[in-house]
Amino acid sequence: MKVGVLFGGTSAERDVSIASGAEVVRALREAGHEVVAVDTATGVLGPDEERTLLRSGVAPEPPDRG
Repeated sequence: MKVGVLFGGTSAERDVSIASGAEVVRALREAGHEVVAVDTATGVLGPDEERTLLRSGVAPEPPDRG
């Protein structure tokens, strides 16, 4: 089955959305699905963009808003 996964966006929660999206993409591919990764801020990701963005993860600590 071909599946689109939407994630990212422009909110303060962008990095969390990307990390969650990366896990969904991985799980769907492991289950044998064809996945199209879509960052709602930039559009459909090519293979290189997807690899870079989806491996970025979430920072271990929240940013200092001091």
